[in-house]
Amino acid sequence: MHKHHHHKTRRLTPFQAILVIVLAAAVLGAAYYFAQRAEEGSRKPDPVGDAEARHAYDVTIEHEGHTYRQRSNVTSILLLGIDQDEIGATGVGQRGGGQADFLRLVVIDRGNKTVSQLAIDRDTMAEITILGVTGNVAGTRTDNISLSHYFGDGKEKSCELTREAVSKLLFGTRIDFYLAMNLDGVNAFTDAIGGVTVTLEDDLSSLNPAWTKGAEITLDGDGAETFVRTRRKVSDGTNASRMRRQQQYLSEAVKILADKAQEDTDFIGHLFDTLNPYLVSGIRRDRLVSEAYNARGYTRPATRTIPGEHKVSEDGFMQFWPDEKALKETVLELFFQQVK
Repeated sequence: MHKHHHHKTRRLTPFQAILVIVLAAAVLGAAYYFAQRAEEGSRKPDPVGDAEARHAYDVTIEHEGHTYRQRSNVTSILLLGIDQDEIGATGVGQRGGGQADFLRLVVIDRGNKTVSQLAIDRDTMAEITILGVTGNVAGTRTDNISLSHYFGDGKEKSCELTREAVSKLLFGTRIDFYLAMNLDGVNAFTDAIGGVTVTLEDDLSSLNPAWTKGAEITLDGDGAETFVRTRRKVSDGTNASRMRRQQQYLSEAVKILADKAQEDTDFIGHLFDTLNPYLVSGIRRDRLVSEAYNARGYTRPATRTIPGEHKVSEDGFMQFWPDEKALKETVLELFFQQVK
């Protein structure tokens, strides 16, 4: 099958760690909001529902002579940051929907009462589905998982293709929902919460003379986009270092969200309204609220990353090859239980 070359002409870097914040506002940072409303006697969100009815089929994995089945008391939400200025701004036919430059799974485990996060490197080599210009499936190939979103309509179809690619990467694990944000959302979010203050762990003075190692800076919308997006010619130039900056930004932003949600019971709703123009959602807002309420007291383990090796391909672009054994063990721990 021929190779396309769209990613060779424009290779923008991921910046949408902000997208995690959108969900964090509902699942993590909004705990104060829901707790306060409950104390005031407001009606609690509807329960999540019958998990067995939602999951009408089983997913199983074989590993080292044992069989594991995906647990029904786990909900997963795939967060996507899209390298596109406008939602649905596709190119020719069913191509040009923008790359999924940021991918992260939020895993809400009602059995263990945890909210875990699994960061997925956008350069991860995975099986992706290729669509022709008329929208027909033209086959699959192994390529950067970020390219899975390039095909489709730039909206729901592209998100579904990315969810499919992530599921295949994770050995067929069922991914329940997705939530995607496009390029301009980072600015709107950061300004909506009044900026994010971070202490620089690397020298980023090539981006801003004041951004020296150890400096404490407050990022506005434009600054936040630069901070979590830029890779080339800063630090060691790798996606791994950029992901660390994204995580630092996330950690500080969640603290701000928690404070604002506690101070103003309407803040979370206003934030979602502000960000709605930048979102494509495969989960209803009321379902997100329900998940948030039920997870308000859960613990939040450190964000997991997939171990593996970065390589430069023959055409000069970065590839990340995950360690399959380690990845499978992570997937089993997050989603599955041994049945025999």
